[in-house]
Amino acid sequence: MNAATTYSPPYHRRHHQHHHFQLPPPQSQPSIVSIPTQKSILDLLNSKPATSSLQSLAQIHALALKTGHFHDHFVSGTLLKCYANPRFHNLDSAIQLFRNVPSPNVFVHNVLIKACLDNGEPLQAVWLYYELMMNDAKPNKFTYPTLLKACGDGGIVAEGKQVHCHVVKLGFAGDGHVKSAGIRMYGYFGMAADARKMLDDEDDDDAVCWNAMIDGYFRCGDVGSAEELFDEMPDRDEISWSVVIDGYIKSGFYKEALEVFNTMQSERIRPGKFVLTSVLAACAHLGALDHGRWVHAYVRRKKKSIVMDAVLGTALLDMYAKCGRLDMAWEVFESMKEKEVFSWNAMIKGLAMHGRADDAVELFFEMQRRKFRPNGITFIGVLNACAHSGAVEQALKLFDSMENVYNIEPEVEHYGCLVDCLGRSGRLEEAEELVNSMPIEPNPAVYGSLLGACRIHGNAELGERIGRLLLELEPNNSGRYALLSNIYAKAERWDDVAEVRKLMKERGVKTNPGSSMIELGGCVHEFKMGEGCHPKMKEIYSTLKVMIERLEMEGYVPNTSQVLFNIEEEEKETALQYHSEKLAIAFGFISTKPGETIRVVKNLRVCDDCHSAIKLISRVYGREIVLRDRVRYHHFRDGTCSCKDFW
Repeated sequence: MNAATTYSPPYHRRHHQHHHFQLPPPQSQPSIVSIPTQKSILDLLNSKPATSSLQSLAQIHALALKTGHFHDHFVSGTLLKCYANPRFHNLDSAIQLFRNVPSPNVFVHNVLIKACLDNGEPLQAVWLYYELMMNDAKPNKFTYPTLLKACGDGGIVAEGKQVHCHVVKLGFAGDGHVKSAGIRMYGYFGMAADARKMLDDEDDDDAVCWNAMIDGYFRCGDVGSAEELFDEMPDRDEISWSVVIDGYIKSGFYKEALEVFNTMQSERIRPGKFVLTSVLAACAHLGALDHGRWVHAYVRRKKKSIVMDAVLGTALLDMYAKCGRLDMAWEVFESMKEKEVFSWNAMIKGLAMHGRADDAVELFFEMQRRKFRPNGITFIGVLNACAHSGAVEQALKLFDSMENVYNIEPEVEHYGCLVDCLGRSGRLEEAEELVNSMPIEPNPAVYGSLLGACRIHGNAELGERIGRLLLELEPNNSGRYALLSNIYAKAERWDDVAEVRKLMKERGVKTNPGSSMIELGGCVHEFKMGEGCHPKMKEIYSTLKVMIERLEMEGYVPNTSQVLFNIEEEEKETALQYHSEKLAIAFGFISTKPGETIRVVKNLRVCDDCHSAIKLISRVYGREIVLRDRVRYHHFRDGTCSCKDFW
């Protein structure tokens, strides 16, 4: 009850009149006050108020001190666990509490070691283990899984090996949880051979250890060994499939991840929430809308066993946004009963990708009205939205508010967004001035944003200066060479183009070929310029030729300014004709019914010529074409693009 509210008895509120009543007779004996027991204190600590309010937790803490139960290690350890809840951001108070626990036993130490890890302080966790050993509080089998993970997360190889020695010495090497944690730690270190030795030390068919080893191989980049071990597994569980799917995704093998998921389905293994979350990430990258829809339908069918929590819901809305269905992403977002800050961030990012800057900014303020506080990732999303729509003044206001209003110190990514926003809008001098005045060292991504702006606005002088700097900072990044070559080609400086290509050859840098993907009937088809391995390639080339001829009748003239070779104009036009997105669209034409929307995902930024051609295709053929490039989404309809030619 609110302390400011005046209480009146129910009968008084009901009848609004005074009644005479007598006080009860004095009790003959004093009332007995019950003293809280250890169990009642623990029940309070496990209740919702203790896990949601520091004020309530402090009251329970005071009660434990007053009744003397704080000296009970189980009570003090549980109290410590509550204080260290990551949502409170209160690890220092938990450590201070630990210092006041009389002769803390191994349980109390274990609680704080795990708390440090949960709060992103793995080195602090290892230091507490050192204290435990110095205090003669003998560690147990519950100490080491957390500790080995802390060593892995902290990247402290020497300490991790020492802890492994302790594990062997104290006889815990055969414990499945300890062993799997050790295997995972060596995987984090990139030491696959040491991890495999732990797995092979004893004849162990524990799926947890095998799963950890498969994950370790993926982390070490040894995809082949991960596949072999998975095939050899005597007993796979759902986690095994999840580890392989997640490993493929983190290694960039998205199509393979979906293939494993399809195999899992054929073996009638029911996917759980974690598998589905990983699969949705693969769908998002590939633009595999049909697969993503299947996952959504499956979750709806299994709603009794699969809860649509914030993690799964966010993965689902992210998939729809990245597959071009912003309407479905919004529908999922609105229907989510549980939302976290990362859910709002994903929706803001989705709006930004589709050029909906005003909606992204509005959602930024709406999340605050709903009592969600923006973080650094939120600002990256909303600043990107401004960059893709040219809302420079809005971006400047938001950037200034980070420190002044939200007490968030801008990081290099935020400066990169602002440089991108200024550069895209043609304010190159301001963008360069911002780069030179940054309080932190600009990274290659910041310079890359400025270089991209130089290409858009044809500033060869600044572009050359920034491009040459980037070639020294990132000598193996093929994209930097391509962008600088593009700037030179646009200025018809063919000798400089040749020099950049020669430098690439000398350094052994290979270009990242453009590829485009289109999903039809649950199958993802990939096209690359110059490759003719698709079974319908002959029909695709024939269709594309007819399309280009019709576009030329409508006034289409190929934009050859971005072809990076000093060759005849006719050869340049031929090179442009077979760009991967045009091949994917031609395949879409021969594989779908008239009027159906065609959705394409490209790994690189769409070129000016393809952008102009696709706008015309959408008008001439009456087709909506949705194209996602490396930067954003383009919705082509009736001869126009949603980006308004600003990308």
